[in-house]
Amino acid sequence: MLLNQAVVEDRFLRNAEHKTSVDEECIIKIDGMTLDVSKWARAHPGGRRILQKFHGKDATRAFRAVGHSDAARAMLEDFCMRSSSPRRSKTSSAASSIRSPPAITWWVKKLFTKEDPWGLHKSLGLFSLGHFAYRFFLLIFDDDQSAGFGGTASNGSASNGSVCMAPVLCLVPHALLSLSSLRFHLEKERVVGKPMIWQEFRAHNIIFGMRSIICSTMAWLSIYNDHQSTWRNTAVYTSCFSVIASCWAADWATQILRHNPLESTTATMPYWEGCNSKTQYIFKYIYAFAQFAATMTCMLVSNPAWPLAVLLPIQGASFLMTLVRKGIISAYSYHVPIWRLFCWWQRWAFVMSSLAFCRGNMQGVQIWL
Repeated sequence: MLLNQAVVEDRFLRNAEHKTSVDEECIIKIDGMTLDVSKWARAHPGGRRILQKFHGKDATRAFRAVGHSDAARAMLEDFCMRSSSPRRSKTSSAASSIRSPPAITWWVKKLFTKEDPWGLHKSLGLFSLGHFAYRFFLLIFDDDQSAGFGGTASNGSASNGSVCMAPVLCLVPHALLSLSSLRFHLEKERVVGKPMIWQEFRAHNIIFGMRSIICSTMAWLSIYNDHQSTWRNTAVYTSCFSVIASCWAADWATQILRHNPLESTTATMPYWEGCNSKTQYIFKYIYAFAQFAATMTCMLVSNPAWPLAVLLPIQGASFLMTLVRKGIISAYSYHVPIWRLFCWWQRWAFVMSSLAFCRGNMQGVQIWL
């Protein structure tokens, strides 16, 4: 009964989990220091399971192989099990003896992991960022409503004379980027304290990312065939089906991967320290609106640029969460300056679609006739 009452409450009023301790004892050794991390295990960026795996063992080699930051090394002394004041000096000197690697080495270890030895995922990510920047430039500064996908003339009419295969082929690396993320190990349980990527969120981003790619491809296909009735209907039906199927797939992924039934992917997102409940409520409202706008944008089949604009915050969220997990940016940097920009671009693209319709571009309404 209590569980049902908690689940049906206002989702915007839910809070992130704050319990960082685990019930089982978790004691590890690093460079001769005995560390009790039981009270912090669930806040470990690598997940609590990796700490519990080394319970009662020496984790020095694994600790150094990851390439932890100076802040992580400074935390070691906080977890040291001390019996007297003389031991404090010993543990302090031991902690200081673990020197940080050079800045370049640290960045390399953080960004190039053993799970992606050839840098395939990183290369796809760099291409995707460049592709987003190129389409954004065409959309804003070149006054091209289709962002280079072709088919939109200055008077709002459609023509396939300027349509080629290259733009739609540029969507393939985006799909491979989402799918290649499956090679990275993530915990099923959400890390407490900061917005770090976990299995359920990754599954949702893959599903909704593929939805945007499919809808953008269908819109391009309709333009490529000059919006002929058969192709236009095929594009509309396929896009609508992909939107419905993505919602079903996301629910299915949640049933399998959600660790805590009281959690939500965005409503219980951790925020930075000191963020008050009112500010969190505003952010949650913005995220909810962004999700609604993304769904509606994917169903506007007339312009491939609109579903592509939705793809940026989807793939950008995973990228930023990964940077938080690796200690490169903070929770504040995720929510405020960068992520708000991504959400702004998505809402901007949605508004631009409405303005295009008001200027007389009837392509958006013909798909429903």
